[in-house]
Amino acid sequence: MCYDHRMSIDRTLRVNAVGAMVVWLLSACSGGPSDVVFQADAGVSDVSQEANAGAGGVSGSGGTGGASAAGAAGTAGVAGIAGEAGHGAAPEDGGPDVSFTDVANEKEVGFEYDAPPCSTGCDGGVCINGACCPLADACGDECCDTGQVCSFQHCVVPGTICIDATDCETDEYCEYSLGDPPQVPDAGTCVGGLSPATGRCLPKPPQCDPGVELVPGEPITCLPVCEHRPQPGSFAPIVKAHWNKKDIMMAPVVIQLDDDNCDGVVDERDIPEMVFSTFDGGDYNHNGTLWAISIVDGQIVEKWSFKPTTDAIHPGRSIAAGNIDGNPGNEIVVCTDNGKVRAVDADGTPLWISGAGGCDMPSLGDLDGDGMPEVVVEGRILNGVDGSLKATMTPGPVGSNIVLSDMDGDGLLDIISPAGIWGGDGQRKAESKIAGTYVAIGDFDLDGIPEVASINKSNHTLSVWRYDPSEPSGAKVLRTGIDINGTWPNTCPVGSSGHTTGGGPPTIADFNGDGVPDVAVAGGIGYAVIDGTKILDPLVPANQTNLWLGKTQDCSSAATGSSVFDFEGDGKAEVVYSDEQYLRVYDGTNGDVLFQECNTTGTLFEYPLVADVDNDGHADLIVIANAYSGITCPKDGSKQRGLRVFGTNTGRWVRTRRVWNQHAYHVTNVEEDGTIPTQEAPNWTQQRLNNFRQNVQPLGEFGAPDLIVQVLPPPCNTEYALYARVTNIGQASVPAGVVVGFYANDPLAGGTLLGSAVTSHPLYPAENEIVSYPYPNPPPGLSNGTTPLYAVVDDGNPPHAWVECRTDNNTGGPASGKCLGGGS
Repeated sequence: MCYDHRMSIDRTLRVNAVGAMVVWLLSACSGGPSDVVFQADAGVSDVSQEANAGAGGVSGSGGTGGASAAGAAGTAGVAGIAGEAGHGAAPEDGGPDVSFTDVANEKEVGFEYDAPPCSTGCDGGVCINGACCPLADACGDECCDTGQVCSFQHCVVPGTICIDATDCETDEYCEYSLGDPPQVPDAGTCVGGLSPATGRCLPKPPQCDPGVELVPGEPITCLPVCEHRPQPGSFAPIVKAHWNKKDIMMAPVVIQLDDDNCDGVVDERDIPEMVFSTFDGGDYNHNGTLWAISIVDGQIVEKWSFKPTTDAIHPGRSIAAGNIDGNPGNEIVVCTDNGKVRAVDADGTPLWISGAGGCDMPSLGDLDGDGMPEVVVEGRILNGVDGSLKATMTPGPVGSNIVLSDMDGDGLLDIISPAGIWGGDGQRKAESKIAGTYVAIGDFDLDGIPEVASINKSNHTLSVWRYDPSEPSGAKVLRTGIDINGTWPNTCPVGSSGHTTGGGPPTIADFNGDGVPDVAVAGGIGYAVIDGTKILDPLVPANQTNLWLGKTQDCSSAATGSSVFDFEGDGKAEVVYSDEQYLRVYDGTNGDVLFQECNTTGTLFEYPLVADVDNDGHADLIVIANAYSGITCPKDGSKQRGLRVFGTNTGRWVRTRRVWNQHAYHVTNVEEDGTIPTQEAPNWTQQRLNNFRQNVQPLGEFGAPDLIVQVLPPPCNTEYALYARVTNIGQASVPAGVVVGFYANDPLAGGTLLGSAVTSHPLYPAENEIVSYPYPNPPPGLSNGTTPLYAVVDDGNPPHAWVECRTDNNTGGPASGKCLGGGS
């Protein structure tokens, strides 16, 4: 007998067969189940089994209406064991019922039947709805056709091959019993050490009715509601990782670059990389170095660095990342210090260099919908494959800070700067005729037509306009002159940027939870959130549109950006912002400071961002710092440099995406695996979006795992070990490394810990894994079954970010430790 390390969900095959002879042909462990236990209920007169080499038949006890026959001896295996006689109950005591349990693979295979016997009889099968059906095809009251499998009492055609549930549709799970076990890959094919097992996508069971409890070992026919909603409390993130080798003064990107889990593809199941550029000696304009790092098992891992000596990297400019050449894997696009664009492969290998022409804030998008993304920089549209010039944007000037969105509803992306809108062919569609520096896109009046929020740094004001082909210029200005400094006194010294100017890249999000997006922007002396319900209301004066103002200090550039995230999933976004001295997280509703940590930077137009950078199922906050200037922490005069990742070890932060690929990130512009959409969905029309520079939670952000455990009998004729099956009956995945403790006697009553095992891969809803703990020379009470055996999943409650929706079902047992069956 042998166990596969990843087995399917339990299913029970129950056969009604009055007076029938049921024969099950079994194969040895290498090709299928090695032995099967049969339980005969009332009216079943004879059950026999035949086993192939290596497996002996085992008969069960007789039912209440008839006696069972001895099991036939296995061919070249262990002889069958005679079943006990039945107890002769009257027929009305219950219908005939036979269950078949595949002990070797510890999964019950099958279903329930209550159909009248077929008039012609069904040798080797059962009667379903008046027709004979082979046992292997029987599924509840259905008989499966060729190519179908039985899943939760229904015949279905297996779906696509899957590594885990992320490969399947939202209403499916990955059934590993239909796939291949893990394989050790060839050297050099992946970063990890095992190519994971595969399965096939099958429909998830329906949601359970209220009060329904699932029992370990019983068939899973439904999944209970399982949610964990973080309780509001003190906002106290911790530093999860810190890379401090160099100064950074630009916004990193988060992107998948390599195959961490060895499944042969680079996608969202891997651990993403953080990519950024650094500078030396205070020179943030020349000779930068590009770095790629990631967090593996809680530790920073440097993947590579790249520092060209010609066409050097501009360390103060933004970068972008995604699949721009159509080949597997992602690329990184950086600006050079002489106005060119460089593309770098996922391993740091240089790919191409464009001609000169300016580069500040590159954006990626498929402008013509041909499946091949373009790279858009100041006034130019470049071919993502080779960097060649596809079009020049005319007439100009365009400006250096651009974003991509479909502004006219034709299904193709447009190029937007404060000056106007250009099509994918480079021709101008609209001219705003107002000055500006940075933009973001959102729908403020919720009419399905997007507006442009434009910041003019020179006079620290916000304007709003939209595409309107009925206007002579193609643009209609809706609001101007909103001063982001409000009534704050100007505390920046004379001669500094913050004294006369102010306004960085705007962020759009619903800060107060009223369903209308608001605009947030940082200046030299403060952080302003403008109420989205007032921006377009002509009856509200410009100086009365603020939702709140927060005091900050960014006199050096007065143009830093910010990002937004709803960390606790309450529908109200928190602001993440770093000025010259402090990283702060603000309450989006009123501007209260929830968290403050000293973080020094000379500032350009960078910002902190939020993504799941360690793939633990929870959001992380990423912030950069530099120590080249005279800016210090007010409290102790210290400085910071490098990159820090903040998070929580209490599971209070909800899930988010594992990507943030460019400065103008807005969720719909990139898939989690780095794919640039051929036709990007308008962000403002998508449920739960209508935002810009805000990451979001996936659907079901409150879904939580729920782990149960079942003690399994060890196989005979092998070295003794303890086995348990861990099943996730929750509504969210749990990462690998879940601890399972084995106990002699009840652990809640002083039982003795015998040893522990851990799960080896993530468990998605409805998935399970069998774990084992080698235990040679067990005491007699354990091996003969007289000492009760228990298992506890998540034993000891070790610290981790994930939280179960319930923990009162984490103990399995009592069970027998006596070995069962034969075989290898």
